[in-house]
Order: sequence, then C-alpha cells, then structure tokens
Amino acid sequence: MLCVVTVSGPQSASANPFPKGNPTSGKKLHDPRCVSCHNSMFPDKDGTQLYSDLFRKADSVAKLRGMIEFCNSRTNSGWFEEEIQHVGRYLNDTYYKFK
Repeated sequence: MLCVVTVSGPQSASANPFPKGNPTSGKKLHDPRCVSCHNSMFPDKDGTQLYSDLFRKADSVAKLRGMIEFCNSRTNSGWFEEEIQHVGRYLNDTYYKFK
C-alpha cells in the first residue's frame, strides 16, 4: 500500500520580499522614472547593466529597498509604500531573485 501525503499552505507571502507588489505595476512606475537616468550612466546607453552582478550595488533586500527609496527621492517621484512595493517586486522578479 502506498500512501502519499501532501502539505500545502500559503506560500507567496514569504516567497518574495515584496509580497504586496505587483510586477506589472512596478514596471509601469520604473520605466518612465528610472530608465533614462540609468541609461545615462553607461556609454552604450544600456541602463539594465546597473542590475547586473558586475555593477549591482544592492546585494540584499534591504539594500535594494534602500536604492529604490534613494532613487524615489532623487527623482522626486513621490512614491508611497505601495509604489515602492510594486517597483521592488518588479526589480526582484526581473533581476535580483531575492527570497
């Protein structure tokens, strides 16, 4: 006789450090505010390099959040917690993969 037991429960809340964020909303916030500035930092105008291992400054969730808050302030975006969660979720899902 074979008995299989499965256990399931809520998974998404702890699986992503930005659980209230929506990556689609985050991209819509990120692109108009961040892309041109990030592109200006590189001779080839590819600002996505900022998120690569070579140039990455955020090596933890806390540092990623800090960078988002820094850029929010620097660009006068006026993002509230909800928007920071969205941008964090987008960046984490796309580039960082923090758990």
